[in-house]
Amino acid sequence: MRQPATALAVAVICASLVGCASRVSHAEPSTTAPKLIPRPLVERELPGLLLKPEQVDALMGTTGMAVTQEQSTMSDNSATMAPPECLAIDGAAEAPVYADSGYWAERDQSMNNGDNFTHYLKQAVVMYPTMEKAGAFFDAAAERWPACHEYTHTQSGTKWSVGQISNVDRVLSTIATQHDADSPGWACGHALAHQNNIIIDVNTCSANPADSAVKIARQLAANVEAKW
Repeated sequence: MRQPATALAVAVICASLVGCASRVSHAEPSTTAPKLIPRPLVERELPGLLLKPEQVDALMGTTGMAVTQEQSTMSDNSATMAPPECLAIDGAAEAPVYADSGYWAERDQSMNNGDNFTHYLKQAVVMYPTMEKAGAFFDAAAERWPACHEYTHTQSGTKWSVGQISNVDRVLSTIATQHDADSPGWACGHALAHQNNIIIDVNTCSANPADSAVKIARQLAANVEAKW
């Protein structure tokens, strides 16, 4: 018996749709995961990012590090050193260095290991409103640091030479060595790191600071990442 034309048309359409459905169901699933953007950290989280004295002991190879100063406002030592372009390398979290960069808040802490201290640390975390703002400050610092080669602390008359500058995995670092320092000498490492909307600024001083500033900066960066 011949099927009516209408019935044949419906059968053809249904077959076509089933075929399409079959092809769609066998398509390869997408393997591209959405890119996750970390939330910006807020001011109340800043103090919890800083390292404890016992952590600093281990990273600087000493004992007895203790907090001597805590601040939520940046220092300004620009009047005690020359030339001014070296302030960014000489000290961590200096107000003139961050002026007009758009940061919202900061916390810093200084430590040493006693009255006749052999080790010194200043660790700072500086919060920007966005990751991009923090990144712009880091990029500007990477361009600015190489302008400094030697500088003088005008109060003490000490002279300092700046070593090779490194920029690896968003960590900028160098070591400045004091001229004619008493044996066994004195030098200061400086590391600047960018993580999320935070700039990490670390200054470590000892007879041989080596990569202690970089190690501390990376640990602070890990603390920032853990907040994501």
